[in-house]
Amino acid sequence: MRFRVLGPLEIVDVDGRWRPVGGSRQRVLLAALLLKANTPVSVDELAETVWDGAPPAGCAQTLRSHVMRLRRSLPAQDAVVLGTRAPGYVLTVADGELDAPLFELLCHEAAEQLRAGAWSAAADTAERALTLWRAQPLLDVPSRLLSETVVPRWEQLRLQVLECRFDAELRLGRHHVLVPQLQALVAAHPLHERFRAQLMLSLSRTGHRVEALAVYRSARRTLIDELGVEPGPEMTRVHQSILSGDDPVFDRAA
Repeated sequence: MRFRVLGPLEIVDVDGRWRPVGGSRQRVLLAALLLKANTPVSVDELAETVWDGAPPAGCAQTLRSHVMRLRRSLPAQDAVVLGTRAPGYVLTVADGELDAPLFELLCHEAAEQLRAGAWSAAADTAERALTLWRAQPLLDVPSRLLSETVVPRWEQLRLQVLECRFDAELRLGRHHVLVPQLQALVAAHPLHERFRAQLMLSLSRTGHRVEALAVYRSARRTLIDELGVEPGPEMTRVHQSILSGDDPVFDRAA
């Protein structure tokens, strides 16, 4: 059995094709079980999640009905992966069958490789992690509880592994190809200083010193207007290096 949560919730059907899970409550139920895979989840906890903090009276019986429907939606030979075990239900998931733990593992591996100076391996591992990210996690799972408690950590990990990939590729001298990617990320995350510093470095090393300095000025205005703070030491170091005509560097990339 295989599951994907880094985007719309999907499972593999009997023909090996990814398909969505029908029924909004079933999607929330499956997501809640996947997030605690191989661990029994109590009926009360599942009800709290499935009804988004407001389970109705008699919800235990209704939850059993949702579990039955979810079992039927699984490929026949895999329906046994969803079992009943006190104090509730447990979903059995083997290593590699769920995308989120693999994503987290690859993110940590890429960071370790970067710290070890294995630039090419770090870039490749980070890219493998990023290919697992299809869209906002649990995109079609209507649960405020899950979106507020689980999704932010994955989104932060994605930003970190993007930083890691850009750091590694900057070490490998791939400045030209990084500029448009970093420009898009800066536009999407205007307060994220790391991407700004990486963009400044990429622009400077591709001969666009004026544009690199403009990135700093824009970042400074945004940070002052939005947060009331000056750029941090990382961006400041890159900025000063560009002004002095040196090759700009910062802590994790050069």
